[in-house]
Amino acid sequence: MDHYVRKGRVWNMPDLVSDVSHYMNYLVTKRNTVSSNIANANTPGYKAQDVTFAEQMNKSSALYKNNAADLKSNPDLYQTNEMHLPTVNTKNTYAKIQTKSMQTNKDGNSVDVTTEMLDLMKANQLYGISVNAINTQYAINQAARGR
Repeated sequence: MDHYVRKGRVWNMPDLVSDVSHYMNYLVTKRNTVSSNIANANTPGYKAQDVTFAEQMNKSSALYKNNAADLKSNPDLYQTNEMHLPTVNTKNTYAKIQTKSMQTNKDGNSVDVTTEMLDLMKANQLYGISVNAINTQYAINQAARGR
Protein backbone atom coordinates (compact mmCIF):
# COMPACT_ATOMS: atom_id res chain seq x y z
CA MET A 1 0.00 0.00 0.00
CA ASP A 2 1.25 3.50 -0.83
CA HIS A 3 2.24 5.65 2.15
CA TYR A 4 2.74 9.39 2.45
CA VAL A 5 4.15 11.31 5.41
CA ARG A 6 2.68 14.64 6.38
CA LYS A 7 3.41 16.42 9.66
CA GLY A 8 4.65 13.23 11.30
CA ARG A 9 1.59 11.21 10.27
CA VAL A 10 1.82 8.36 7.79
CA TRP A 11 -1.08 8.34 5.34
CA ASN A 12 -1.92 5.61 2.93
CA MET A 13 -3.38 6.58 -0.41
CA PRO A 14 -7.03 5.79 0.38
CA ASP A 15 -6.78 7.97 3.53
CA LEU A 16 -5.30 10.83 1.51
CA VAL A 17 -8.03 10.55 -1.11
CA SER A 18 -10.64 10.25 1.65
CA ASP A 19 -9.40 13.42 3.34
CA VAL A 20 -9.48 15.33 0.05
CA SER A 21 -12.97 13.93 -0.56
CA HIS A 22 -14.10 15.27 2.83
CA TYR A 23 -12.80 18.69 1.82
CA MET A 24 -14.60 18.43 -1.52
CA ASN A 25 -17.87 17.65 0.32
CA TYR A 26 -17.34 20.83 2.30
CA LEU A 27 -16.68 22.82 -0.88
CA VAL A 28 -19.89 21.54 -2.51
CA THR A 29 -21.87 22.56 0.58
CA LYS A 30 -20.07 25.92 0.60
CA ARG A 31 -20.88 26.52 -3.09
CA ASN A 32 -24.55 25.63 -2.55
CA THR A 33 -24.77 27.98 0.43
CA VAL A 34 -23.08 30.85 -1.41
CA SER A 35 -25.34 30.26 -4.44
CA SER A 36 -28.36 30.45 -2.15
CA ASN A 37 -27.05 33.71 -0.69
CA ILE A 38 -26.62 35.20 -4.18
CA ALA A 39 -30.08 34.00 -5.25
CA ASN A 40 -31.59 35.75 -2.22
CA ALA A 41 -29.62 38.99 -2.57
CA ASN A 42 -32.83 40.95 -3.22
CA THR A 43 -35.01 39.13 -0.69
CA PRO A 44 -35.98 41.52 2.12
CA GLY A 45 -34.92 40.26 5.55
CA TYR A 46 -32.73 37.43 4.20
CA LYS A 47 -29.64 36.77 6.32
CA ALA A 48 -26.55 35.47 4.52
CA GLN A 49 -25.44 31.95 5.52
CA ASP A 50 -21.96 30.43 5.86
CA VAL A 51 -20.49 26.93 6.32
CA THR A 52 -17.63 26.12 8.70
CA PHE A 53 -14.98 23.64 7.55
CA ALA A 54 -13.94 22.14 10.92
CA GLU A 55 -17.45 21.01 11.79
CA GLN A 56 -18.08 19.85 8.21
CA MET A 57 -14.86 17.79 8.29
CA ASN A 58 -15.79 16.12 11.58
CA LYS A 59 -19.30 15.30 10.38
CA SER A 60 -18.02 14.08 7.01
CA SER A 61 -15.47 11.82 8.73
CA ALA A 62 -18.24 10.31 10.85
CA LEU A 63 -20.30 9.79 7.70
CA TYR A 64 -17.49 7.80 6.06
CA LYS A 65 -17.00 5.69 9.19
CA ASN A 66 -20.70 4.92 9.50
CA ASN A 67 -21.10 4.21 5.80
CA ALA A 68 -20.49 0.45 6.15
CA ALA A 69 -24.17 -0.17 6.91
CA ASP A 70 -25.19 1.66 3.72
CA LEU A 71 -22.74 -0.40 1.70
CA LYS A 72 -24.01 -3.72 3.04
CA SER A 73 -27.69 -2.80 2.70
CA ASN A 74 -27.29 -1.73 -0.93
CA PRO A 75 -25.56 -4.44 -3.01
CA ASP A 76 -24.89 -1.96 -5.83
CA LEU A 77 -22.63 -0.02 -3.46
CA TYR A 78 -20.96 -2.94 -1.72
CA GLN A 79 -17.17 -2.90 -1.75
CA THR A 80 -15.90 -6.14 -3.22
CA ASN A 81 -12.27 -5.26 -2.53
CA GLU A 82 -10.73 -3.45 0.45
CA MET A 83 -8.84 -1.21 -1.99
CA HIS A 84 -12.10 0.19 -3.41
CA LEU A 85 -12.80 3.71 -2.25
CA PRO A 86 -15.79 4.03 0.06
CA THR A 87 -18.95 5.59 -1.33
CA VAL A 88 -20.85 8.22 0.56
CA ASN A 89 -24.52 8.79 1.09
CA THR A 90 -24.48 12.31 -0.38
CA LYS A 91 -27.89 13.15 1.06
CA ASN A 92 -26.28 13.53 4.51
CA THR A 93 -23.47 16.07 4.50
CA TYR A 94 -24.11 17.12 8.12
CA ALA A 95 -22.96 20.63 7.29
CA LYS A 96 -22.99 23.31 9.95
CA ILE A 97 -24.63 26.22 8.19
CA GLN A 98 -24.93 29.36 10.23
CA THR A 99 -25.97 32.96 9.73
CA LYS A 100 -23.14 35.35 8.94
CA SER A 101 -22.85 38.33 11.24
CA MET A 102 -22.79 41.12 8.68
CA GLN A 103 -24.19 44.59 8.36
CA THR A 104 -27.73 44.62 7.00
CA ASN A 105 -29.21 46.85 4.31
CA LYS A 106 -32.28 49.04 4.81
CA ASP A 107 -34.52 46.09 3.90
CA GLY A 108 -32.85 43.79 6.48
CA ASN A 109 -30.92 41.79 3.87
CA SER A 110 -27.29 41.04 4.80
CA VAL A 111 -26.01 39.62 1.48
CA ASP A 112 -22.97 41.36 -0.02
CA VAL A 113 -23.00 40.10 -3.61
CA THR A 114 -19.35 41.03 -4.23
CA THR A 115 -18.17 39.05 -1.20
CA GLU A 116 -20.39 36.11 -2.14
CA MET A 117 -19.08 36.06 -5.73
CA LEU A 118 -15.50 36.04 -4.41
CA ASP A 119 -16.38 33.18 -2.04
CA LEU A 120 -17.95 31.27 -4.94
CA MET A 121 -14.87 31.75 -7.14
CA LYS A 122 -12.60 30.63 -4.31
CA ALA A 123 -14.69 27.51 -3.63
CA ASN A 124 -14.73 26.64 -7.34
CA GLN A 125 -10.96 27.05 -7.63
CA LEU A 126 -10.31 24.97 -4.51
CA TYR A 127 -12.64 22.26 -5.81
CA GLY A 128 -10.70 22.15 -9.08
CA ILE A 129 -7.40 21.93 -7.19
CA SER A 130 -8.82 19.07 -5.10
CA VAL A 131 -9.86 17.18 -8.23
CA ASN A 132 -6.36 17.67 -9.65
CA ALA A 133 -4.81 16.40 -6.40
CA ILE A 134 -6.84 13.19 -6.53
CA ASN A 135 -6.10 12.69 -10.24
CA THR A 136 -2.38 13.23 -9.59
CA GLN A 137 -2.37 10.66 -6.79
CA TYR A 138 -4.03 8.11 -9.05
CA ALA A 139 -1.59 8.85 -11.87
CA ILE A 140 1.39 8.44 -9.52
CA ASN A 141 -0.06 5.19 -8.19
CA GLN A 142 -0.66 3.85 -11.70
CA ALA A 143 2.83 4.86 -12.85
CA ALA A 144 4.40 3.17 -9.84
CA ARG A 145 2.55 -0.03 -10.74
CA GLY A 146 3.71 0.20 -14.35
CA ARG A 147 0.24 0.66 -15.82
